[in-house]
Amino acid sequence: MSARLLLIEDDSSIARFVALALEELDVDLVTAGTLAEAREQLAQQRFAAVITDLMLPDGSSIELMEAGHARQGAPWIAFSAGLTPERLAALHELGVRQTLRKPVSLTALMDAVSSALQSNPTTAPVAEPPPPARRTAAIDEHFAGDAAMFEAFLGGCLTRFADDLQRGHAALASADLATLRHVSHGLKAVLSLIGEPALAQHARDLEDACAANEPAEAARHWPPLAQGLEALRRQGR
Repeated sequence: MSARLLLIEDDSSIARFVALALEELDVDLVTAGTLAEAREQLAQQRFAAVITDLMLPDGSSIELMEAGHARQGAPWIAFSAGLTPERLAALHELGVRQTLRKPVSLTALMDAVSSALQSNPTTAPVAEPPPPARRTAAIDEHFAGDAAMFEAFLGGCLTRFADDLQRGHAALASADLATLRHVSHGLKAVLSLIGEPALAQHARDLEDACAANEPAEAARHWPPLAQGLEALRRQGR
């Protein structure tokens, strides 16, 4: 059965772009062009994910988030041209999982939707374990082939990720790039050690943005890193 997605967007050209971008994915896209239509759709059916613009003809989709919809199971993806660090932090606090800047690329949109569907337990496993080859490579390279030592190290990392997430969210909300840089610096090494090179790259990009004093770039790199850490924590429970 196709995963049902809700797109909240009043611009018909953008709605068409999203529909075309997602044609290769097994999804059933439902579109709402106003806040009222979005409320009606959310009341009538359940969705695997929600993609939403912020400004609508009759209000802002933030009203839906403030009503708790972004915390009720389905992951939400917000996209807008005006994503300031303060707005990004506010959206995260309201439950938004991912944010995309307009104009969004086809690849970024597809990646965000695929990630959202993977993180939704009603449509796919919460998180797939690292491929055996990648984990085995990490054990061989960094732990001299000692799988028990690797598992012990991984367990400690998963526990500490909760603190990393708390510090990172707080640092982003207060524009504390020094703390965010410190968090990302530690994570890039740890994530490489446990066989998560993609997340390690997110941490590296975040550290570089903080070092360059680029708050907008830092705000762009933190959400996918945080989402990956959350997925690893769920996987390890």
